[in-house]
Amino acid sequence: MSDALGLGKVTKKIFNRSVLPYLPVEKSLELDGATTELKGNTVIAHSPSIGVPTEALGFFSFHYAASNVASRFGTPTHMISGIYLPLKTSESDLKIIAKNLGDEARKYGVIVTAGQTATYYGLEIPLITSTMMGKETRAPTKPVKDDSVLLIGEVGGEAVWLDKLAKIESFDGWRSFTPLPAILSIQDIPEVRMMHDVSEGGVIGALYEVAEGHGIGLDVSSEDVVYAKGVDELEGEALRAPTYGALVAIVAESSVIEVKSRCQEIGAPCTIIGSVDGGTGLTLDGEKVLEQKRIGIDEIYGSFEKKEE
Repeated sequence: MSDALGLGKVTKKIFNRSVLPYLPVEKSLELDGATTELKGNTVIAHSPSIGVPTEALGFFSFHYAASNVASRFGTPTHMISGIYLPLKTSESDLKIIAKNLGDEARKYGVIVTAGQTATYYGLEIPLITSTMMGKETRAPTKPVKDDSVLLIGEVGGEAVWLDKLAKIESFDGWRSFTPLPAILSIQDIPEVRMMHDVSEGGVIGALYEVAEGHGIGLDVSSEDVVYAKGVDELEGEALRAPTYGALVAIVAESSVIEVKSRCQEIGAPCTIIGSVDGGTGLTLDGEKVLEQKRIGIDEIYGSFEKKEE
């Protein structure tokens, strides 16, 4: 008997069997939407997850959005999830996605408030979206001259994983590719000015965004960067390679030791790679970075398809 899903929204029977048991919901899900109570300032972020193996979709969908909320000094509490699948996706794949999404939500105390689960013509691979909400604990503060620029986590691990996917090689270390534990471990330190997770464009892209977004100057060096195993075998500039799981934090010099200590407790490497200077823009190893560039391995995202048995 085939377990292929039909067109459109999944039936209530399928939803109750293969989605609902795995998601931590606030209350019985209602038609059209939901009502919930949020107090104080609410941090909101939205992210898609696409182009990775089925078992990783739920994980990344949760962490992309949750990390964005946490990096803005919010505590993730509520999530809206969209599970959009190609026609004839198997119910067993739906169950895998829902379970991995729900496992991460439960782990971090997040409840699912609303969402959509359906199959559509035109989709070639699954697309999972998450809108995350959380209570703001405090607002980020603008970095000032002589603040330290810290890089937390290994660089290039995600790129190594993507390269192995392209070569159809196994690699199960992808569950470590999240900055969320590091963000939550240091966000209560008052002199952590701001945080930004590394995503598209790699470390250079993240630093460029910080400099441009805050109108500040960053003078950084690649000398003390910690790279993941296998990065040296990849093509392209490692500091532009996909590196989800790493985090850029700008911290007052007086709090650097405490940040390093917190990171050591969770096993995350933390290095000072530079400082905030009196100018604007990003300077890397003495040269001004004038644009964001992508490398070839980025193209694997969105192109991964489940291999036929």
